Amino acid sequence: MTNTEVKPEAATNTDTDTCTLEAAPGAATPHDKGTRKKRKGQRRAAKALAYFALVFTGLLVLAEPWLLIPVVALVLAISLWD
Repeated sequence: MTNTEVKPEAATNTDTDTCTLEAAPGAATPHDKGTRKKRKGQRRAAKALAYFALVFTGLLVLAEPWLLIPVVALVLAISLWD
């Protein structure tokens, strides 16, 4: 087994069909700090991009009010996406 070990008492226990697994020492967990930093950076980039798109769209709509039609259609399509 790569990331798990079977406890000896669970391996010899024939009364139950279940066995207890433990993570191997030094095994990477899904909540490693490296992945948290990467996700935090991605969230910040996504947030910055979303705000930029919102501001840019607002400026375009102020310049040409008819551009609000495709924006409303896009928001409606995203809300109905499910």
